[in-house]
Amino acid sequence: MQINHPSTAPQHRTAPREGKLDNRDLLTGREGDRRNFRLALGFAETDWLTPRHRHNFDQIRFPLEGEFHYAKDKILPAGWVGYFPEGVHYGPQTRKQGLYMLLCQFGGATGSGFLSERQYIEGQEALARKGTLAKGHFTYVGEDGKEHRQDAFEAMYEQAMGRKPIYPEPRYNDIVTMNPASFVWVEDAKHPGVAHKLLGTFTERRTTISFVRLDAGATVTVGECAGPDLLFVSKGEVQCGESKCPLHTAIGFDAKEGPATIKALQPSEIFRMQLEV
Repeated sequence: MQINHPSTAPQHRTAPREGKLDNRDLLTGREGDRRNFRLALGFAETDWLTPRHRHNFDQIRFPLEGEFHYAKDKILPAGWVGYFPEGVHYGPQTRKQGLYMLLCQFGGATGSGFLSERQYIEGQEALARKGTLAKGHFTYVGEDGKEHRQDAFEAMYEQAMGRKPIYPEPRYNDIVTMNPASFVWVEDAKHPGVAHKLLGTFTERRTTISFVRLDAGATVTVGECAGPDLLFVSKGEVQCGESKCPLHTAIGFDAKEGPATIKALQPSEIFRMQLEV
């Protein structure tokens, strides 16, 4: 089990993009596991920009404050949730100054996995010795004496993995955006004072995005699913084991690491991501 709060979480080395971003790693998975993940909370100190691109992994985004401009004329407002499937293009994106957003990146259904922090950093450092990383691109002079430009993520992936990324055929034709306020709470028959709000289950690997609401003193059992079980305290304060978990604490479990009990110390809500891939 991992428990972390942004006040103590390490800073993530952000991608070579345009702008300044304070990005804190709350939870991380296991290098080499196709279910590897990174759950981070980022604050845009300036506008942070990327060109249009895609990935060979999945993402879930949950803006807490501000608006996320993820493509031309497309916005993910605070309180909404976005599922960014592998293989689907998005951007150009702008994290507007002041945006405070939770981001989960994880290996998708096709099994390409997700780079670890070590692979990510070593890849950046190796590329910096060969050329220039800036504004979402890697620029270098090849053996032919000509200047070449490559997407920064693709270049880092190739450096770390020794092969080019393979992008799957998209399962969805666009980013999936969801307004949790439009969904209803469903009472939990087994746990008094607990309700669930299911936003969706995605792909054949059953990635599930939901919220859990707890009255003060109510308890819920977590950590029993077939993949990583990631929880983020979006309202209130809870307790997990001996640990008090205030607002914006993240709690993570490996596959079937539970059962564990979470108890609400005050009326609370938890944003939950179950990565059963």
